[in-house]
Amino acid sequence: MEEFKSIPVIDLFAGPGGLGEGFSSVKSNDKYFFDIKLSIEKDPIAHETLKLRSFYRKFLHKGLEIPEEYYDLLREPSLKKREKLLKSLYAQYPEVAKEADVEARKIELGSDNYPALYVDARIKNALGEENKHWVLIGGPPCQAFSLVGRSRVGGVHETDHRVYLYKEYLRIIANHHPSVFIMENVKGLLSAQVNGEKVFDWMLRDLQNPASVFKNSKSPKYTIYSLAKTDIKDHKDYLIKAEKYSIPQKRHRVILIGVREDVNVQPEVLKEGGKVTLESVIGSLPALRSALSRDFIKSEIVEGRKKRIYEKLEDSETLWNEKVRAFRNQLLTKNEFGVKKELYENMLFENGIGAEFIECANTIAQDHPLYKWYSDPKLGGVINHESRSHLLQDIKRYLFASMYSKHNNKFPRMADYAKYDQELLPDHESASTGKFADRFRVQLPDDTATTVTSHISKDGHYFIHYDPKQCRSLTVREAARIQTFPDNYLFWGGRTSQFHQVGNAVPPYLAKQIGDIVRDLFLKMEDQEINEQGDAQEQLKGELVIEHS
Repeated sequence: MEEFKSIPVIDLFAGPGGLGEGFSSVKSNDKYFFDIKLSIEKDPIAHETLKLRSFYRKFLHKGLEIPEEYYDLLREPSLKKREKLLKSLYAQYPEVAKEADVEARKIELGSDNYPALYVDARIKNALGEENKHWVLIGGPPCQAFSLVGRSRVGGVHETDHRVYLYKEYLRIIANHHPSVFIMENVKGLLSAQVNGEKVFDWMLRDLQNPASVFKNSKSPKYTIYSLAKTDIKDHKDYLIKAEKYSIPQKRHRVILIGVREDVNVQPEVLKEGGKVTLESVIGSLPALRSALSRDFIKSEIVEGRKKRIYEKLEDSETLWNEKVRAFRNQLLTKNEFGVKKELYENMLFENGIGAEFIECANTIAQDHPLYKWYSDPKLGGVINHESRSHLLQDIKRYLFASMYSKHNNKFPRMADYAKYDQELLPDHESASTGKFADRFRVQLPDDTATTVTSHISKDGHYFIHYDPKQCRSLTVREAARIQTFPDNYLFWGGRTSQFHQVGNAVPPYLAKQIGDIVRDLFLKMEDQEINEQGDAQEQLKGELVIEHS
């Protein structure tokens, strides 16, 4: 029997590795089916996350125990000490660290610093000479296509290099001919236009025939399929709604699967799964209070501009309880929420504002459909779980919003804040215009979360925790649970960078399901090749019999 060989994967614009994590977890007959040979990311901190996960995966795929030093690194709450532990970890396992370094490369695709010849050499070296079949995955930067981004600048500009970064992805298809490729992008791609032409139209044309753009490439053609529908009638049929596939968020993304013309197999589509609610994935994580940052005093006009005056606050459990208890009493004066005051009496938190590591157990129910996907019993706690510091007035808004949502099963709009108490409105020009009516959004416990985006790195207003006692926005680990990253997946860097990485990623569990489809396609292709070889041998035998007779 021929020795099993995993299918090589090249991951472009990899971010922290969401797509790669999903593909690398796919198995067939208890063996890992895909092998990430090269993952490319330009951001230095996301690259560090990528390299560390590659290091972890090397042990996993070789059937070796994950080193205890890896878990020591994850359990270290100090970011400075964590940096030292990382260097020590790589020094203790230099061969594996070198393999991870070769796989995870910090490269800015499409830049003058990394010309095409350099990138091509890395890909050829990663794939080797014998690999006829391999997979390309990745999502070219999408800010230019996002609906929010376009609204800020008035559309997509032809001078925006991000519009054309997908051509670097296309160039790699044209020059290296993957058997299958997966390309992911934002929903806004479907309506984006440049010079009156829909971007998606010319992307589809190019991807079907890469040689039409790169004429010297000798590229084969590709058939582009949807992962949602077999019968494509409209561009919207390429849209994947993640909540349909057991992902606990309403994340809608364009995901294309391209199959090389000589691969005469059509991929299946994703199978819909059960609804996974927000509370089911974050409700058992340690409860945390928000942290205090500053108090808004007043605003005044200075030289024609509004200047806001703040007082810095020294965060403490005592001060937090004093302020939040006062807010609670004010909000319950009208008692329109149908709640009892005593429900909010005990607002002390064992874990305070949290930490980069909190020792705990049972952070998700064992009968949860994603229990095995998230959990790692060896970890012994939760990482990246520390609350943000918030403006004192925002904490009051968060408290109001979560109480309102608990009673009404929906988050309040700006008009609801104004109706209850004018002091709840932020000192912002847009507060009364209706432009940002949903500026403060509570994530509802019995529903899937709204889309986690990179904006979560800037503030938490769109991601308020549903528990009124906690008065805070979501932590990095809560956002990572919503994105379906395993609990032992460490995001490198400070909290802002961690949030940015999580928001930019493809949900790994969704990627795993896509990987399953690609695996099945290869298995069918293998069966087809075996049958064709068998038919050829039978034909040859027949010809020999005729010739002999």
